[in-house]
Amino acid sequence: MKKQVIAWLTALLILAGAALPGGAWASDTAVTLTSLKLRSAPSASAKVLDTYKKGTEVTVLGMDGDWCKVKVGKRVGYMMAEYLDIPADLEIVPVEVTAPGRSDFRPEPGESLCDTAYLLDAGQEPVITASSYQSENMFIDITSTRAGNTDVYVADIYVRSLDSFRRGLANKWKNGTAKISKIAEKFSAVLAMTSDSAENLNAGWVIMNGETLRRTKNSKRDLCVLYTNGEMAVIPAGELVHEDIAALAEAGEIWQTFLFGPSLLDKDGHAFEKFDSTVGIQNPRSVIGYYGPGHYCFVQVDGRKTASQVEPGKKNRGLTLTELSAFMESLGCKAAYNLDGGQSSVMYFNGKIHSTPQNGSRRLGDVVMILEPGQE
Repeated sequence: MKKQVIAWLTALLILAGAALPGGAWASDTAVTLTSLKLRSAPSASAKVLDTYKKGTEVTVLGMDGDWCKVKVGKRVGYMMAEYLDIPADLEIVPVEVTAPGRSDFRPEPGESLCDTAYLLDAGQEPVITASSYQSENMFIDITSTRAGNTDVYVADIYVRSLDSFRRGLANKWKNGTAKISKIAEKFSAVLAMTSDSAENLNAGWVIMNGETLRRTKNSKRDLCVLYTNGEMAVIPAGELVHEDIAALAEAGEIWQTFLFGPSLLDKDGHAFEKFDSTVGIQNPRSVIGYYGPGHYCFVQVDGRKTASQVEPGKKNRGLTLTELSAFMESLGCKAAYNLDGGQSSVMYFNGKIHSTPQNGSRRLGDVVMILEPGQE
């Protein structure tokens, strides 16, 4: 009788476990059917994070096409679903990739990212002045001002499509440098500015014009991301999820990344009161600012005792990061990111240097630029 009671209770517990959430049939665990690679993104060409033997248990997090997003120990990555023994009744949700600062906005083919009131009608010839450029594809207006005893140039930019917002290399990635004028002329750029000098850093994401050139972690630097829908955001170093950036890059959702930093505004567009940075002192600066899809600004700050163009007879002392942060907030930017500065900091417009760089600037590996679509 005692054995019958035990058997009956055991059967009851098994049935209860099957019926309740979290019971045997609600398991989120799958098992590898063969030796299987864990990859950083849902692609056979993505980086291999590790290889696991047949029979390894993995936690299923979601589905992305033919790939499962899984967790093995502390590692998160992707495995081919066909090589996993997945419970038949396991409900797998699509993978949701975190993309800070990116909404669900998807421009229609041919739709302008920016307010077309700033652009000319199709077929009209560009209108060019000493500090502005307007065409059917883009609008640039540069204002020169004096802030904190230094010259500051703000290029207000509207582009119809991101084909006008590009990075340009002096030669090949990590292979060669040139003066900014040479690089700008090579791509027929209207406006160009110092970029992030990511080629001089040993680690961190580098995506230029939609092409991934390096896909490694850098836990010390904020990452600026320009998405393919025209939105821009800065991801703090401590909040960056490497696997999510990999998935977004693989899906073609990222147009540019910048890897110098730091971020100059918080998530609400407000200035920071202090910075933990070794480059916080007065310096020449180069900055990208963001207002909305298709609307950006390039900001160039002169310094290191160069002569002022705005107030002849005075010298440029540069801006601290705190002063620069406050200035970017005053422009009304939603996000702003500090690029390479010092002697590298320089702005080029319509065939000539527009700022006053120290010693004429140094040779650069790449620049950020605005140009007419179709120029390569």
